[in-house]
Amino acid sequence: MSRTPKKRNVEEGEATLLVTSRSRVTIQDLAGEHGILPPADIHETEDGITIRLELPGIPVRSIGVFVQGMAIEVTGEKVQESCGALVSFLCLERTFGRFYRAFEMNGCLNMAHVSATLKGGVLSLCIPKCEERRGRRRRIPIEDER
Repeated sequence: MSRTPKKRNVEEGEATLLVTSRSRVTIQDLAGEHGILPPADIHETEDGITIRLELPGIPVRSIGVFVQGMAIEVTGEKVQESCGALVSFLCLERTFGRFYRAFEMNGCLNMAHVSATLKGGVLSLCIPKCEERRGRRRRIPIEDER
């Protein structure tokens, strides 16, 4: 039974390196001076690992998901819509800008079959586990060198 690490707040603009308690995933976050840091949840099932990032208001054309080796990188930008030249904001709480998150995966995962879906402002990345090979008996062929 796995234990879920407690959530911690990451300040905007802070570069962090977080490691889960079982060292299954290493996370690197970089939010620029005016960047955003989309929150992520990571969980493991029998079939694989799922990463979910909140990306409300960001169209799929503004998001990039890349796999290199055992790393998954998610990049993108939330662009502020133009309100016209004569607008004076009374309140501006929403954040805009570029983001970058990298997840370094450990273990027997099939990185060639990572899938990504964007639904309701949530990006889901599914990383399937490799077929279990331990404990399985298999015959080793013997070459006859006569």
